[in-house]
Formats: sequence, structure tokens, C-alpha cells
Amino acid sequence: MSRPPDDRFRIFISHKHEDHALAVAAHQALESVSSTIECFVSGIDITAGADWNREIRAKLAQSHLLLLLFTQPSQTWDWCLYETGLFTRFDADDITAVVCLYAPETGAPRPLANLQGVEARGEPMTRFITALCKETWKVSDDWRLGALAPRVRPAQIERATNRILDAFPKGSRDDGAYYPCHRVVLDLQGVDDLDEGIPEDARVVEGEGATSGFTLSLFNLAGGRRTLRWRDLLVAVDALDAGWRQQLDRRFVAALNEELFTPISATLRGWSQGRRHQRILKPVLYRIKRSPVGPDGRPAPEGRGRPVGVTLVFDPQLAPTRVGGPAFNLVRINARFADEVFDEFCGTVRQRLAEGVDVFPDIREAVRLVYEEADRYRMFDDDELRRVYGPEYDAVGSAAMGKQWLDALDLLYEALDDRDADGVESQLAELARLNRAFSTLSTERYLELLRGAD
Repeated sequence: MSRPPDDRFRIFISHKHEDHALAVAAHQALESVSSTIECFVSGIDITAGADWNREIRAKLAQSHLLLLLFTQPSQTWDWCLYETGLFTRFDADDITAVVCLYAPETGAPRPLANLQGVEARGEPMTRFITALCKETWKVSDDWRLGALAPRVRPAQIERATNRILDAFPKGSRDDGAYYPCHRVVLDLQGVDDLDEGIPEDARVVEGEGATSGFTLSLFNLAGGRRTLRWRDLLVAVDALDAGWRQQLDRRFVAALNEELFTPISATLRGWSQGRRHQRILKPVLYRIKRSPVGPDGRPAPEGRGRPVGVTLVFDPQLAPTRVGGPAFNLVRINARFADEVFDEFCGTVRQRLAEGVDVFPDIREAVRLVYEEADRYRMFDDDELRRVYGPEYDAVGSAAMGKQWLDALDLLYEALDDRDADGVESQLAELARLNRAFSTLSTERYLELLRGAD
């Protein structure tokens, strides 16, 4: 998604829920020094009921600068690293579009050592805000419209600096937790072998503030009757070998190693309240909790304690439905291909491989999941397509494009088998082109049917 065509300088403020007051103070302080600055704080700027994950990704894509508020290394920072991973360009050696504001006694988080760092003290903060106003291009390499506020007064900068520093938390405090959507909380205490992913024998923590009965219903399970393990949830949705589970395990290991990671692309099918295996969900690694003490009972180094818990979020996704008939189903499945396959992977294969991400199984799994939904409703069957297009089926060229699609898909699978990055990129681009053509045809046909029903 591109930025809106205007002259606003957009700052995305990434923070943990318990630092929301600091995020609001930074929002107000930065906007006070220039009318061109527009800040986004997810806790106050996402409307109720919105698709929070999609909206965060959209706001990140529109932003010129991500400001990460890093207050205490003893806290968990996996979600902020997720947001940073969404924003940064992993192949860049000198990333200048992310600034980390951190407490002087803690330093910046280790995974973000190559980013700009600003200590939460008067002089460094003043330098940062001054550069933001007068030498904006040095703070964000995506800004091309000169200085934001070349005539900003020292008194304005001082007030903004003090406003942020006054809100910066002092000392330790409870590590609160905030979880959007469905969440599964797993207890990692007493389980070993975290090197390959989330252990199957990790206990599911149930109750208020943890895994709710409503979330367990997505796995067609009921809470309270017996102790549930992570394996029980995986088996319930036939996911022991699923692509989303493999992707989640890789992100879990990356988070333990304090590495940035790209979002999970694969989805799972959960259970609805009507006991139909149809809800589409995308897993998100949200939080890893570490023990403050080491095996010897002594305080562990900051951020290096043993993992004792993990929180996963399951974000509902739109899924095709038969409500709109076959024409509407085609529109929806084209949109899924665009969102889950082509927008996610086109132009990123080499970059992800360079970062050590084995993207090939992710691509194969993403294609499979969309096809699984399409096959369920026979969307690509010749009879179903003729129902959509009627006597115009051959005239509009759908059959010929369908053959081109299948040929390109075969070549994509061959390139995936050969781990040929160039071949994968080429066939993804070709399939994306065909998908756009199919989307245009199916949308036009659906609109014709709607007009004919009036």
C-alpha cells in the first residue's frame, strides 16, 4: 500500500500496552512542533471493531518513520519487533527510518542495534527533535519535501522534549498485558527443547487473561475438563504438519534469538460456533515471557531469562462464502490470491532468502490454502465458470487465461521444487498478472448480475 498523496509526515509509534501514556505523550509532543507531523498510536487510533492487524500494516505502509518506545528490557518486546520487522527493509545495511527511544540505563534492544537510537535524556532528545524538524531527510530517508519546521523555536523543542521525558516510566512496574482478538497462552515451564519451535507438551493456560473458552471453541475443544496441551489444539485442527504451524515455529525460534521476523502468511481453519470447520484464522506470535531469574536462582541478565510462557493471537480472516453465488465467490477468491499470495511474496523472495527465511514452503502453503477454499466450492470447475459467464464464457477469454494460469502454476511448483528464486519470482509475477485479469472479469460479471437483479 502506498502513502496518501499529500505532504503529511507520518510517524508510527510502536509501544507496549503498559507504555500507552508515554505513546500518547510522544504523539502530542511531536505533533506540537510541526503541523505537518501526523502520529499514529494503535491503542487510540484504531476504531472499535476494526481489523486491527490489517489496519496496523496499512498504517505502517503509509508511515515515513517508526518510533519504537523501549522502556524496560525485562519486558517482552516480540510484538514491537513484529511491527519493526513489518516496517524495515531487511536488505538495507543502513536503515534510517526507525528510531528507538530507550532508557539510558538499559540501552536499545539487541535486535535493533543497527537502528537510530535516542537516549531518554534531555540533550539526545533535543538533538533528535531538532533534526526531525530541521534536517528531516537525515531522520527518514523516505522524506523528499525538505525540512518539516526550519523555523521551529528552541522553546517549542524544549517543551516537546520535556513532555516526552516526563512521561517516560521511572523504575520497575508490573508487566501488564493486552491482547486483541483470540489468544492462546501456553506455559513453557517444565518443558525442554525449545530449539525447534513451540513444544507440543506446553500446557494451555486457561481462564481470565489467558485462553478463554471461546478461543478453545475455535479448536472444537472445551476447557476445564482436563489439562490441555499445545498438541491437543494442533490435533483438533489437523495441524501437526500444517504450514502455519511450521511458520509459527520458525518465528518462535527467531524471537528467542532476538531476531526480526516477517509476518506469518499461512492460515488455519478453525471451528465456528455451529461446529463447522470453516473459520479462517491467521496466527501471530504476540508475546514471549521470560523468567527474571536463572537456573541458579540468581537474577538473569536483562532479556536473557529462560522462556516461561508464550502468547499466540489468532486473527480472523475473511473467507469465501456461497452467500453471493458463484460470481461473488470468484471475486472473493481472486482477492484472497492477491492478498495472501501475490501481495505477500511478489518481489520479496530473494530478500527473504538473504535474511535466512526459507520462503519456498511458505509460498507453497499459501497457494494450497487458497486452492483448498476454491476447491471446496468447485470455483474453478468448468461447469461453475460457465454458470458465471454464461454464453460469454468462451468470448471473454476465460478458458484461454485458465490454461495460461495452470501452465504458470506448474512452472511455479517446478521452481519451488528446484529452490530457484528467480524462477519463483518470475512465475509469481505472471500469476499475479493473470489474477488481476481474472479479478476484473469476475468483478464486472458480478456487477452485471447485481444490476440485472434490480
